[in-house]
This record gives sequence, C-alpha cells and structure tokens, in this order.
Amino acid sequence: MLTYTPPESRALEKTHEKPWLLLLLVFAWLWPGVFSHDLWNPAEPQVYAAVAHFLDGGRAWVPEVLGAPYFKVSPVYVWAAAGFQTALSPWAADAYSASRFATVLFTALGLAACGMAGYRFLGRHQGRSVVLILIGCAGMVANGHFLSGISVEFAALGLCLYGFSLAQTRVIMASLLLGSGWALLSLSAGWPVAAALMLMALTLPVSPLWRVKRYYITLIGALAVALPLISAYPFALYHTDAAALTQWRQQYLWGIFGGSTTFQTAFSLPYYLKNLLWFAFPAWPLAIWTASRLKLWQERWGVLALAWLLFIGLLLAASPGRYQNHLLWLLPPLALLGAARLDGLRRGAAAFINWFGIMAFGLLAAFLWLGFFAMNYGWPAKLAERSAYFSPYYTPDINIMPMVVALSFTPVWLWAITRKHIKGRQAVTNWAAGTTLVWALMMTLFLPWLDAAKSYRPVVAQMAAALPDDIRNGGHCINIDADAHAARLAWAQYSPLDLNTGHNCRYRLVQTPLHSTAPQGWQTVWQGARPRNKTEGFALWKKAS
Repeated sequence: MLTYTPPESRALEKTHEKPWLLLLLVFAWLWPGVFSHDLWNPAEPQVYAAVAHFLDGGRAWVPEVLGAPYFKVSPVYVWAAAGFQTALSPWAADAYSASRFATVLFTALGLAACGMAGYRFLGRHQGRSVVLILIGCAGMVANGHFLSGISVEFAALGLCLYGFSLAQTRVIMASLLLGSGWALLSLSAGWPVAAALMLMALTLPVSPLWRVKRYYITLIGALAVALPLISAYPFALYHTDAAALTQWRQQYLWGIFGGSTTFQTAFSLPYYLKNLLWFAFPAWPLAIWTASRLKLWQERWGVLALAWLLFIGLLLAASPGRYQNHLLWLLPPLALLGAARLDGLRRGAAAFINWFGIMAFGLLAAFLWLGFFAMNYGWPAKLAERSAYFSPYYTPDINIMPMVVALSFTPVWLWAITRKHIKGRQAVTNWAAGTTLVWALMMTLFLPWLDAAKSYRPVVAQMAAALPDDIRNGGHCINIDADAHAARLAWAQYSPLDLNTGHNCRYRLVQTPLHSTAPQGWQTVWQGARPRNKTEGFALWKKAS
C-alpha cells in the first residue's frame, strides 16, 4: 500500500560532512596571535591600560586611561579582560595574553550566533558555511585576536542576527537575544548603530514575510529588554561620575558622529566601498552571486539582509570618521547572503575560488617559510636585508613550539586542498583553511620579528641603555608632558622609571616627530622610534647648565 510521509517527518539525508572539522578549524583560527607578544598599536596599549586601571580599583562603568575617561572601549570588554587576567595570569598565561582571551570569547560568541542564525534561516549545512565565510574574510583576522572592543560589537551583531532568525518561531528567546544584542551594541559601538538596527526591525513589516503576529510580539519583548539596559549606562554614569557623563554627552553621545558639542557628518561612502573589497572578501562576491540567482525580497532572510545593509550602509556613508573596522558591521548579513546559494555555485566559479585561494595562500605560505629562513639564517641574502630593514631590532629567535605549530598547519592545509569534486562549500572551506594557515604562520614563524617591529619595548630599552649615570643613580627625575599618551603608556609598561608630569625636572622625555631638534636651552641625550615610523618619535632632553 502506498503511504505518504510528510517532509518534516522524513529521515534527514545522510551527509559525508564532519561538523567536528569545522569546530577544529575555528579553534585553530582563533588562537594564533593571542599569545607571546607585547602590546601592539594602535589600540592594545590603551585597552590594556584601561583593564589594568580597573583591576587596581577603577570604576566599573568608566574605563580610564592615564587618569582620564576612555570611552573607546566597552566596559563589558574591560570586565571580561580583567576577569580572564585575574583567573589565568600568571600561572596559565602572561597578563597580555590572558586579557586577549576576552577577544577570543566575544569572537567565538559572534561566530556561534551567526552560525546558528544561518542554520535557522537557511538550513543545517548553511550555518557552517556562514562561519566559514566569516573566518575567511581578511577583516575578521586582526579584529578577532587582539585587545580591542570591536569583538564585543561583533558578538552583539551575531546576537541580533540570531534573534531575528528566531523571531517567528521562538518569541521569548528571540526577544532576549535581540534586546541584549541591541543593548550590547549601544554599549560598544554607540547607540546610533543600535538605533539603526532597531529602526530596521521596525520597518521589516513593510514586507509581508515579516508581517506576522509572532514578530510583532518579539519586537515588543525585545524593546522591553533593550531600552532599560541601554538607559542603564548613562544612569550609572550620572550616579557615579557626573563629570564623566558630561564628557560622554559632549564627545561620544552620537557614537561615530561625535557628541553634543562635536557632532559632524561627512560623505564617506567611497572610502568604505573601496575597503570593503578586501575587508569582506569572499563574502561580498558570494552575496552578489546569491542576489543574481534569487529575488531576495521573496525570502525572509533576504529582506533582513538587504535592510541591514541599507541602514548600516547609510550610517557608514554619513560617518565623519573613516575606520576600516566599522566594516565589521556589514559582515553578518553579507556572510548570510553568501551562504544562501553556496551549494548552487557553478562548478567553474567554485573551481576559480578554490584555485585562487590555493595559489594566493600557497604563495604566501611559501614566502613566509622563506622569510623565516632569511631573517634567522641570512638566506636568501636580499630577503634577509629587507627583513632587517623593516624590523631592525629583531635578533634571531627560534623556539621549538612555534615551529611545531607551523609545521603541523602546513600539511593539514595541503591535505584539505587535495580533495576532489570541489563545490561551493568545499571551496569556501579551503579558503578559510588557507586564511588560517597564513595567519598561523605569521603568528608563529614571524611573531618575534613582528613583536620587535610593533612593540615599544625595544625603544624603551634603547633609552634605558642611553641613560646618564645621574638618572641611573636616582639623582634626577624625568619630566614628561601629560598629552604624550603613547610615551606615557609605553614607559609605564616596559620601564621601571617613574616619569613626572610636572615641570621641575632636569631631564624631559618628549613625544616628537622623528629627527626633531631640541629647543633652545635643552640638549638631546637620546632619540628613538619604532622601525619605519616616520611620524612618531621619542627623545630625551637635558636642560642646559
């Protein structure tokens, strides 16, 4: 007798995919760059100073750097970094590495949320594809590993996307995710970004696909969660530090547009479109492919992605500040669009992405291995010469553990790219594996070389070696200008000297353009700068007798 089995009751088709391999790849991608290096510019010294101040008894709601409120990092990130440093340092990791665990936490949370959103919107395989596309994007690499509050923004965006995917099925969970995502976004990226996504949520019912009762209930619940949480920050500032609240209102109230006294706009669309080409590759070509194959306005996720790109795109286009990291706000919808039709990618297009990734990452990996031999063994000589030019403070440093890690990544990547019958998902997997390989090689083979070029420690050590005997013996103090932020942060981290911000010392440490001369009445004792930095230098001056 013929019987009918409803589609939702049929057994799922067997698959040869191994989800644990995705987890292994993401795990391998997350950790290189977290350990064994100093604080690198531009954000790490300031963020770490805020974490250190909080651990020394600073206020929970007002991160401080050099005695002044620092609103460029979310308090949530400072709390998490301080917690990891307290729990893990020094027995499991140094203080810098332990603090970077906060970035790993928020990045992993964002990836998991975006992956679950892809699963809910597109199906069981596409959620993995969303994650693979994200970790394959160049813009995610540095933002997902260093001390920076941008990882909190990514986590908040992931929560929002996941909340939207549940809005018509699990109302309570969706309300909590959306509300907490908006609140976290307002505390990390500024409330205009959160307001843009909230306004987008209110306009989604323009499409009949979102004009359902459950979505309206979700909206009400999400606003009920978000609005009290968003208002908690200025309320806490009001009751803990009225002066900080005034500064926040005057300079940071409008987020990327400034504050009440510094508000401004500009036309930045060309800048962001130009940088999106590398920042969001391969997400944007795959998103264009999906748009060419489907009528996006006929899909619930398509309407959401288009609205997201429109609202955030308008916000970026009017932004007066031009920061590449802000393009991270566009990655979740682009990855969602890119994953939607990945299985339908033509074999020729998939082969091209795979071939291009193999050639690009293979050549980069070969160059990194060659560069490693050049900077440590002097061969090839020309490459060794260029290596010394860009990082002159580096001394050959070969550690067995980084070598083991680098040697283990290379054959795994070679195994991945030799698979046959490459389709869209396999091509994206190989791309993500190539990104992971190159990043891992850079953060193992090249880590000491990069650290010598990007850290302030060698510069501080140079000045320490040049100090006159009267300073070594404690006979004289060193004055430093209060607005020399980079110098104050660097010497606070890497020097035991107690620098004085007064004006009564015989010696003076200044942050000045490179090769500048001392003013009348002063003599230059020492000058230095990080390698190839033509705009920022440091000098120690001595008052003429």
